[in-house]
Amino acid sequence: MTTPTTPATSYRRDALLVAVARMAPLGVQLLATPLVLDRLGDSAYAAWALMMTTINLLLTADLGVVGIMQRYHGVARGQQDVRLGGRITASVLLVLGALLVLVVALGPLISRGVLAVVRVPDSVHADAALLFRHAGTLAVLQLIALAFSSYLAAHSRFVAVAVQSLTARAVLAGGIAWALVTDQGLPGLLLASFADAGVAVLLGVVLCRRHLLREVRRPTDRAQTRELWAYSWRNQLSALGFVAQRELDVVLAGILLPTAALASVSASAPLTAAVCLAPTVLLTPVFTSLSVQAGRDPAGLPEAGARAEQGWLKLVLPFAALALGVLPFAAAEWLGPEVSLITPLTAVLAAGFVVSLAGNARAVLVRAAGRPGIETRSYVVYAAVKIVAGVALALVGGMLGLAAAGILAAAAALAVLLRGSRGLVAPGSWVGRRAVLGAAALAAGTGAASFAVSRVVDGRWTTLACLVVVGLLGAAAAALPVLRARRAVAA
Repeated sequence: MTTPTTPATSYRRDALLVAVARMAPLGVQLLATPLVLDRLGDSAYAAWALMMTTINLLLTADLGVVGIMQRYHGVARGQQDVRLGGRITASVLLVLGALLVLVVALGPLISRGVLAVVRVPDSVHADAALLFRHAGTLAVLQLIALAFSSYLAAHSRFVAVAVQSLTARAVLAGGIAWALVTDQGLPGLLLASFADAGVAVLLGVVLCRRHLLREVRRPTDRAQTRELWAYSWRNQLSALGFVAQRELDVVLAGILLPTAALASVSASAPLTAAVCLAPTVLLTPVFTSLSVQAGRDPAGLPEAGARAEQGWLKLVLPFAALALGVLPFAAAEWLGPEVSLITPLTAVLAAGFVVSLAGNARAVLVRAAGRPGIETRSYVVYAAVKIVAGVALALVGGMLGLAAAGILAAAAALAVLLRGSRGLVAPGSWVGRRAVLGAAALAAGTGAASFAVSRVVDGRWTTLACLVVVGLLGAAAAALPVLRARRAVAA
């Protein structure tokens, strides 16, 4: 018999909490978009959206803060070294504090630089300048909040991670509503963003108060600092590689393809990447457990990594099958008839992204083992193959050729990642042929059903609803063998 507190149950709960915490900011932005457009107009919305994009890009370039806090606090936890944990936090907060002072001082220069590159209408020029003057400050405040969130994640306090994120996002949603209802315009939205960042930092301090008051005393010594920031920059390069993976299709399409094809790629690629790479967030608890293992018993890390990878592939295979079977037809309905060839384009793009998804557990393992350079090399290979093959295939096959280059790039990057990490994972981490064949059958079945729905059902939203049903039925079919196996074990 299993108990209610089995590791599998705990992992599912923690992964769900992390997913909610990570998706909350995106959810607020998506829900606010039509409201901001309606109340403020295209020009003001463009300035606000650009500020949010700038902040998101700055958060991506996070100096490796998230990786440092979660990995090294996990190691310190495994070694039961409270002093090391305190020194890690002190060093990270010192760097972020210095960065905050710098971006506040450079705010006017940043604003002028952005407005020199981006043209905004005269009617919103002054408000846009105000937004960009404070974009860096907001980004660093969010980095500080992320540092606290990563500490909580390293200590498996995922409920606290969700509370911090959801509370701050609720404040943001309320602030946006207040700004729109009272006609405060872009300055009101800026104030809402500051309230969001301020509450996130304040809650981080409250939730980490015991650690801050009792354990944070002095920063790391010289050798520890070199190790921390060497790791952080390699980890940062991997983060930039992940961004390149999502954005290269649109960038190359803008250079190589005519306007109509660019519109199709620009519409399909972000949606496909968001859906296909979404499960990556579920690996946050795995990163914590592997980092603790690396600190407690490094010799046991290969076995722990093999178990994590096998569990990940059992999840990813049916997800990939559903993405390939349902997403291309759903994307065509969602994006509408204004853009052409969305179904085949999305299918080819999705194939590349799900190949990349297969290696994400291995990437988490190499980060936990302190070897993020392996992942970085795989992203360098991805970018090189994508650019070279993308140019050649786009000239021959247009946007479908460009999308097909993603499959080649993902396969090459996966090969580099697997080769570089061979000694870090115990043998037997991959799933068997039966699971692969089952996923292929699921993809074929849901693909055939989705094709039939797209041909038979009339009406955009009715078709989308039917495709959702196809996806749910496919997910139920994939989950049925797992549930039967659990019942057999319980019996």
